[in-house]
Amino acid sequence: MRKQKEELEKKTTELPPKISDIDSLKEQLAEKDKLIEEQKNKYLRALADLDNYKKRVNLEKDELIRYSNELLVKELLPAIDGFAKALDFAKKTDSEDIVKGIALIKKQIEDAVSKFGVKKIEAVGKPYDPSLHEAILMKESEKAPGMILEEMQKGYTMHERLIRPAMVIVSKPHS
Repeated sequence: MRKQKEELEKKTTELPPKISDIDSLKEQLAEKDKLIEEQKNKYLRALADLDNYKKRVNLEKDELIRYSNELLVKELLPAIDGFAKALDFAKKTDSEDIVKGIALIKKQIEDAVSKFGVKKIEAVGKPYDPSLHEAILMKESEKAPGMILEEMQKGYTMHERLIRPAMVIVSKPHS
């Protein structure tokens, strides 16, 4: 009898689980699948955020590097202007060697700053643009109103960013 009892117990332990147990396991599996999907989505969002952050930091770093010499260039511009005035004065005194020397120094400084993306703003004969020019005077002229007649001080850009506006005299119609 004991042997029969053991066999019966053995058979009952080998029976498949109850249907309610299978349903419970399916529910648990579905919950785990849902949790895995949520964690996967969180991971993908965090990865995308990190990628966007890296791109933004690289853009900011590139811009910082690109414009890092702006203060230096701003300090050099008055020296270029001074050389231009000295050159004009030297031309009037008929001292050709002084003129050549000053012109050479001015050219060297201009070439040096142009390596950093600095460009002169061409103004004379162009229409007045308040984003590039600073009007200091208006003169009556035969030219169309709003045209630049004279440039009192050169303007400069650095990589298309305005560093200093050109100081100009603008035409106005005769009264």
